Amino acid sequence: MPGRCNGAQRSQQESPPMSRLLVFCLALVAGPVLASDSGFWLERQAGGSREEALALSTEVDIQVTGMLALVEVRQQFFNQTGDWAEGVYRFPLPDRSAVEQLRIRLGQRLIEGEIQEKESARATYEAAREKGQVAGLVERDQGNLFSTRVANIPPGEMVEIRIGFTQPVEYEHGRFRLRFPTTAAPRYRPAGELERALRERLESALETGMPQRPVQLTVDLRPGLRLSNLESIHHEIEVENLGSERLVTLSDGADWSGRDFELVWEPEDTGEAATAAFAESFNGHEHIMLNLVPPQAFEARDTPREVILIIDTSGSMSNQPIEQARESLHYALASLKAGDRFNVIEFDHQARSLYPQARGFDEDRLVEAAQWIDSLAAGGGTDMGPPLALALGAPPSGGFLRQVVFITDGMVGNEQELLERTELELGESRLFTVGIGHGVNGSFLRRMAGAGRGSYTAIAETSRIAERMSELVLQLESPVIHDLEVTWPRAVEPYPKTLPDLYVGQPLSIIARADKLSGDLIVRGTSNGRYFERVLPLEDFQPAPGVAGQWGRARIEALENRIVAPGEEALVDAEILDTALDYSLVSSQTSLVAVDRTPARSREAAMQRFKLDTSPAQGRSGSLRAMPATDAGSVPAALRGALALLLVGLLLFQGRINRDGGAS
Repeated sequence: MPGRCNGAQRSQQESPPMSRLLVFCLALVAGPVLASDSGFWLERQAGGSREEALALSTEVDIQVTGMLALVEVRQQFFNQTGDWAEGVYRFPLPDRSAVEQLRIRLGQRLIEGEIQEKESARATYEAAREKGQVAGLVERDQGNLFSTRVANIPPGEMVEIRIGFTQPVEYEHGRFRLRFPTTAAPRYRPAGELERALRERLESALETGMPQRPVQLTVDLRPGLRLSNLESIHHEIEVENLGSERLVTLSDGADWSGRDFELVWEPEDTGEAATAAFAESFNGHEHIMLNLVPPQAFEARDTPREVILIIDTSGSMSNQPIEQARESLHYALASLKAGDRFNVIEFDHQARSLYPQARGFDEDRLVEAAQWIDSLAAGGGTDMGPPLALALGAPPSGGFLRQVVFITDGMVGNEQELLERTELELGESRLFTVGIGHGVNGSFLRRMAGAGRGSYTAIAETSRIAERMSELVLQLESPVIHDLEVTWPRAVEPYPKTLPDLYVGQPLSIIARADKLSGDLIVRGTSNGRYFERVLPLEDFQPAPGVAGQWGRARIEALENRIVAPGEEALVDAEILDTALDYSLVSSQTSLVAVDRTPARSREAAMQRFKLDTSPAQGRSGSLRAMPATDAGSVPAALRGALALLLVGLLLFQGRINRDGGAS
């Protein structure tokens, strides 16, 4: 017993220094695993030491117009070091947002950004940096991640960065939703087992939190519709009514909570489709945005449907995907009612259907179809042409709205041929795609649904089948207005080119450009078996900034999704470039660059780099960190490898000490 007590004392005495050494080695080895996702840092190019640049404030102004939010983020930083510095600020933005403005203020100098071709913008920035000129660069890294660089920040100087971008407003289940990220959680690059183990030990050993940085936020809400409710999900807010507008501010003035901002509002439900219309003049053109908002509930009593269900039974759907696909079909069958028509088609390298043609739905046929679906197994090749031909070959029965639900993983090599075939053979049908499992070709399935005047639903996990298919079934059951068409007073370039139907839970936004517009815009269609028409005088459209930019983004997205023949990719890239330059948009072909033509730093003065971590998200440990620019060399890599071997030994040695201490 005394020996055991002495062993425990020895272990407690020896453990702290060993833990400190362990943490030191963990930090050296696991450090490169941390991804540089967000933050403002002043990067040191020489010397190796790092200091934090002080973030003094963040102010966010959001102006919401209909389903479009125009956002300006202003952040002030102070270079508290004695070095000239290059700042790098990497930040996530909401999905489908687009940066279109950069302003940098250094002292009395205001530097405006301009859109250039991506490679040209990078070259302009690097040349200015080497000349000692103050310069800035905004680039899209990947997905919704952007980065801003500011070169030659003088020591002891205040830096203000203004980023302007737009983001769409979400709509689901009768509620509009605006999300804005105020924090960032750590993200990691894929790592091996050793790195994962090291990272877990590092997280538990460090146990340090980063300070929250305050965020001030204001929302100028112009919904274009009468509201029944307005609330913030995570923050206390103050709301000032200004006629049809709402001015929303944070009750505490500034937010320190580490929570992302989320604002939700509900329009008054009249039981009918509502419209919100906006306009903006830009570059000698008129730009119009029309939002059609469905009622929160709608029963399509007088719209009989012909539903064709297609299931992919090829080899790539083996195991869990085919089980998910079968269950998804059962949910779709459950949406049918007496008076509807239906059929089920399965395919691998060939197509087979339950019935030679669509049949009337009743309980006996529901049981027959369910048994047929349960007997399906995966195997064989994948040819999506034959099932499309079966589903779209004959026109729909008179008076029926045909909806084709295509359940697949989209693993095909002839995407362009299938897209062209869909557009050519669609006729009066609507095509809805459902992507099943992980690794789905979502980009192709989304484009296919767009060509088919439908929508795309992704189901990666079995646990989400009920939720996602219930949403799709509700949509299919509730066509508020179908066969929509818009008559313009003169020729326009609209997006989307072909209008889908308006369904419950899914508003429709139409945007167009013309040289000049006046007169009436007329929306026509069929609602519950009756003729629908609404006349909207263009003079009544509300002026709204951001509409022109939204048209530019819609055109770029249409160009990126265009079906092109081999060898024509360069022509499409040129059109994307022209549109992005005309509308000052950051895109796959362009970046934002700003240069102060007056040299600020002499060539003799070295420019250093440092980092600044962002505020951590509530409930998460750690923040997003950036690696120093000099960390990618072969010598540090070799050092990390040696340290990794040393660390393995230390871990084993520490485990042995603990075991010896416990057993003595």
